[in-house]
Amino acid sequence: MTILNWDHTMISTNNAAIVAEQLQQQGIIFKAGGVHEKWGTSNFLGYFGLNYIELITVADEKKASTITRTDGSAVYDAIQDFFAKKQRLNTIALRSSEIESTHSYLKKVGFPVSEIEEGKRVTPEGEVIKWKIFFINDVIETDFPYPFFIQWSGSDEQREKNLRENQVIIEQPAGKLLVKKAIFEIDDFAKIIPIWEKLLEQTATKKDENYEFTINDRKLVFVKGKNNHLRELSFAGANSELKGKQIKIDDIIFNF
Repeated sequence: MTILNWDHTMISTNNAAIVAEQLQQQGIIFKAGGVHEKWGTSNFLGYFGLNYIELITVADEKKASTITRTDGSAVYDAIQDFFAKKQRLNTIALRSSEIESTHSYLKKVGFPVSEIEEGKRVTPEGEVIKWKIFFINDVIETDFPYPFFIQWSGSDEQREKNLRENQVIIEQPAGKLLVKKAIFEIDDFAKIIPIWEKLLEQTATKKDENYEFTINDRKLVFVKGKNNHLRELSFAGANSELKGKQIKIDDIIFNF
């Protein structure tokens, strides 16, 4: 049986290093991840267990300017945000235990999926990180990206062990932080919720005026609004200094 997990959240930045420094001032550590030579992008990564946040930016403007949506829709959107000088939450990546099966299912039910590709990036220490990935070459609504799908080599348990041993996964100074909720703002529940039900192969739960999906112990929450975009992330485990507060960097919103 294929298992989907919320793997990470991609955030568009003008300068990932500067955003990482701003978050570090709040006790949230991000480290340089590496360069995606294929796309002309680079990133900083902040880990909260296996679930992490990717601050993505453009490293090579000439290369990035050649990227089209079919080269990787979520990355294309991040590049467009960079050139438009937007800093905001972009989309989420869903980790599949059997990416070929996930790809086959989504193609069968009519999503315009890209081919599965093997991706890689080189860390500052020279380590090559590899994965399998595919995107959906469309948007759900104007400016509302689809999630994308990824599978890392090895088991989740071994990968987490390696990341902890290499001090990639650390206890954040701001507390034992875990990303628990993604909040999407949408204007048409009747149109968009059924799309996500197909993507996740589960029925949404209506709670008050909102809809939500549960992925293990995390929630994807859809609220009414005009933005048609991923709006904010909510964390658990913040220490007393950060608990109850909000960090806002342009349109990047974290709740604690």
